[in-house]
Amino acid sequence: MRKTIIIPFLSLLSFASIAQTENGETAVLKKEVAEKVSSKDKKQDRYFCPNATVTMADGSVKPIRDVKVGEKVKTCRKGKSRETEVKAVEVYDNPNAALTAVYLRPVNESSISGESWPLVPALLLEATPQHQVQTKKGNKTMKQLSKNDVLYHYEPSTGKVSSWKVGIVQTNARKVATAYNLTTEDGSYLVENVLVSNN
Repeated sequence: MRKTIIIPFLSLLSFASIAQTENGETAVLKKEVAEKVSSKDKKQDRYFCPNATVTMADGSVKPIRDVKVGEKVKTCRKGKSRETEVKAVEVYDNPNAALTAVYLRPVNESSISGESWPLVPALLLEATPQHQVQTKKGNKTMKQLSKNDVLYHYEPSTGKVSSWKVGIVQTNARKVATAYNLTTEDGSYLVENVLVSNN
């Protein structure tokens, strides 16, 4: 698997001018920095599928594959939405880890006691098992989530943040050929309007 990190060219001046690749060869750092991830590090990879939508600062959404360094995206803090800048874009080619699928529904949704969840949930979030999301009880990885954990969801129509509960967690849901992750100044951003962490 090859992981590509895209960061602003000027910020590279703070790093060494050359990078050591996995096979021992050296390569001059460019605007797009590519590095091979060792087998040990692969277990910690955190990413989303290319079509996962990111909420931009103006409220529009775009696939994470189209988000660029320097763009402003939305995040949330203390129940309110705010803007943060994208500092780096990580691109994973042929990633090893399968995505975990989490199905969410609004906490305040009226339900009938004893009735099972609908087969088609209101919202689907997919990420690697190690990717962290922000819950009512603090950050948790996708694989740590369980039924009724509460995540935070940005409501575009009102600009407010609401609580959504986990209904189903499906491990090894599917694999993708290319995957993406963002690093933001704030340390978080919105994917499918759900608050996630960089790390």
